[in-house]
Amino acid sequence: MTAPHGVMSAEEAAALNAALLEAHACHDLAALVDLYARAADSQEGAGDIDAACFFLTQAFVFGLEAGDARAAELNRRLVAYGRAWPLDL
Repeated sequence: MTAPHGVMSAEEAAALNAALLEAHACHDLAALVDLYARAADSQEGAGDIDAACFFLTQAFVFGLEAGDARAAELNRRLVAYGRAWPLDL
């Protein structure tokens, strides 16, 4: 059975979880931004906005810590869900 667009299979979710653990262990901020954003996209695709916003928040925080340009878009997405204030990034 094919997962809906943007929703991960169990195998993809397990691989993402392993990659997140590795990125945390290595303190790889760029990877953490990417991986948490991917997790958010998957949860958003599954219609679980609370989970998506949790993952977006993690991506946003690591993006801010890293000075990653993606932080502005992550903030915009959180604002759209009423989960953050717009920041001038």
